[in-house]
This record gives sequence, structure tokens and C-alpha cells, in this order.
Amino acid sequence: MKDKVLIADGDKNLSEVLKGILRRMDCGVRVCEEAGELSRLLEEENWTLLICDVSMLPDVCLVPVAVTANYAGILAADEAVRKGLAFVRLLKPVRESDVLSALKTAQEMELASKPAPVQKSVQDVKEGQLHFGCLLGESPSMQELYRQIGRMATSGMNVLIRGESGTGKELAAKAIHNAGLGEQRPFLAINCASLSDQLLESELFGHVRGAFTGAVRSKEGLFQTASGGTLFLDEIGTISPSMQQTLLRVLEERKIRPVGGNEFIPVNARIITATNENLEKAIEEGRFRLDLFHRLNVLPLTLSPLRERREDIVPLAKFLLSKFGYQNIILSDEAMVMLQNAPWPGNVRELENVLLRAAALLPDDRIEIMSSDLPAEMLKPMRTEPSVPQEPEMPAVGEQITLKAYLKECERQYLRKTLERFNGDKEAASRALGISLASFYRKFNE
Repeated sequence: MKDKVLIADGDKNLSEVLKGILRRMDCGVRVCEEAGELSRLLEEENWTLLICDVSMLPDVCLVPVAVTANYAGILAADEAVRKGLAFVRLLKPVRESDVLSALKTAQEMELASKPAPVQKSVQDVKEGQLHFGCLLGESPSMQELYRQIGRMATSGMNVLIRGESGTGKELAAKAIHNAGLGEQRPFLAINCASLSDQLLESELFGHVRGAFTGAVRSKEGLFQTASGGTLFLDEIGTISPSMQQTLLRVLEERKIRPVGGNEFIPVNARIITATNENLEKAIEEGRFRLDLFHRLNVLPLTLSPLRERREDIVPLAKFLLSKFGYQNIILSDEAMVMLQNAPWPGNVRELENVLLRAAALLPDDRIEIMSSDLPAEMLKPMRTEPSVPQEPEMPAVGEQITLKAYLKECERQYLRKTLERFNGDKEAASRALGISLASFYRKFNE
């Protein structure tokens, strides 16, 4: 079946040029000039690619989108790519090479996207269910995370996941993979912090026989093994400057050269990276390359710490006990309260360790975890800056301020904090706050 491309643009001259390019590639082409017609065509037919002017870009589209824009619309088009509404921006006048590259990417995305279960029920867990086969939680921040993952899944673009240690960054990467490519495609993960430069280079790019002492046979690297799937690079902020340069070249050229080899091998794996470091600070200090950061941070994703989604703690605890074979172990009411009130500096990983230790040490004649079975240090407050918005500074003595003005300042600070939490994504922040985007702008600018 030939590829079908839908062009949505009011510029008739550009549409004719695009039609000529695509028909030479034996594509079926349809042009529409109105948003209403675009919605209908997207619903009625299956398309390989949508080439769409930024002014007509739909809010939700299951078709790979290449967004077009003139110089006046560049910022809006780049924002659409950042949010995952499109996988590439094409600057007008559009070059033929860019169109063909977008078509090739869309073809690869269509080939890779197979039906995959979005959610799986866990029989032993009554309160919740796994999303994308690996994530659990129904708090507002997790609901927003699921929405972002759903939008990012089919784009094929690089994702940078941020979050404290133990928040589940690898699980989030696996969720993106499952939702976009499906569990049948390869998903490979490596912790960059645990390997030296030489070992990391060998693991990522492979090596030929005799490349170094101990290389008794050739070995395929993870980039090559993960082709058609996803390669997850954890702790990306720890790699050396020389490895940063090598990785940047691979991301730009989509080719690798095994250690000791002479030939370049094309690779086609989606790259997802993660870090708990402040990469912007590392860039300022010269420890991380700005150009590599931009290559990796095409689609940013931030995970909330466990202390900010306490309603998920008990369902998570019950799931973890079931997962590790303690289906018959239950939690007392006091233990559940203690778990919900703990600071959890180690997040879900710490919760898992605490529960497994308590379950393993239970007396044979008892199946209930009591508060006394949990470590007393859980009650100690964290020695970190609070993540909740701080109250605005009280006015000085004699200064007049109304209650309405005080509450307005509290609201404004909360909006700012929420916006920071979602990396400046106003749409995501407004959803998390339970207000419309228009209300968010109005309140933010008051």
C-alpha cells in the first residue's frame, strides 16, 4: 500500500510544490485548506504523514506531524515540537530534502508503531492498575505524567527524563517505549555512571575482535542491538566530555563505529536519557555540552517525588508486596499512616526496601506489618528545602495590605511554582491545577 500524505496549508503555491515532491515518491496526496476539513479527513482516513501549517495544527493527532512555519511562526512551531504535537519543524520555503527526510521518519514511525496494551490490570492490587504496563498511581501529577507519555510515545524524538533518585525514571522510559513501539520491540537500558569511558564506549558501540586486551570476539553494541526499539541511558549527566562529543556525533549522524573498527554502521533506536542532576548548572560550569543538552532535551519529562503524591503511597506499597511474593501480607492502619507521612528522600526505591525488609523479618505467626516493624528514622523530617510554595513575605509593620491582595499573592506564587514543576508547559500546569488555560494566563498576568 502506497504512503498517504495529507497537506494542511492555506498557501496554494506551497501545497502544489509539496504535491509534486511527494507524488514523485509515489505517495497519495490530499490537500485541505480549512481546519474543519482537516479534522474530518484525519478521522476518515489513515495517513502516513500530516504536513501542517502551524496555524492549523490540531491539539491532538495520532498521525506523525511535520509542522511548517514562516519566520514569524518559528517560535510557535518549535513550541509545538517541544510539546510533542509534531516531530519536526519545516521552515518555509520548504526544502525538498527536508520533506523527504520527514517522510522517511514518518514511514519508520508507522512501521515501528504496533498495537500495544496501554494498561494492564494487576489481579492482586484492588486500588490501582498499571499504566502502560509498568506505572502505578492515580494522583494528579501521575495523571499528568500519563498524558505526557501518551503524547510523546509515537513521536520518536529524544526524551530527557528528570527526577530525584528512586522516582522511577527507567519505568517512565519503559512506559514511553511500551506506548509507542510496544513490548515486542527491544528496550535496552544502561547506567552511564557505573562504567568507565572505555567500557561505556564498548557497551554502546560494540567492538571488533582484538580491539583491546580481552576482546577475544567481536561484540554488537547496544545502539545496534536496540535498532527499531529504545535505548535508555540513565545518569547521562555523569559521562565525560569526550564521551559527550562521541554521543553528540552519533545522535547527529545516526551512525556508530565499533571500537577498533573501520566501518560505520547505521542505527535506528529511539534515545531516552535520564538524570537527577541539574544539567543547566553543569553547562554553566563547563561539565556538560550545551549542544548535546539540546539534542537530548527535545521532549522533557519531569517525575514528581513520592512526598508530593502521598495518595499513591499505600497502593504502591500493596503492589510492591504483591510483586515480590508477599501477597498474604497486609498493612495495619497505623503502618499505612506512618508510610503516608514519611519524608521518603529515596522515593519509591526506598519504599520498596522498607517494605521488603519488614515483610522478610515478620514472625511466622503474623501476617500484618505494624508500625513497630517499620524503621523509626522514617519519622525524621528531610533536610531539604520544602517543595511546596512558600507563603509570601508578610508586610512590614505599618504597611497596609488587604486580605484580597495577600491571597492574590499566594495564588500567584503557587502558579509560578506549578509552572516551574512542569518546565514552563502552561497547558500541563493548568491541567494539574484544574483550571482552563485561559484562566491560567489571566491569573498569571494579574
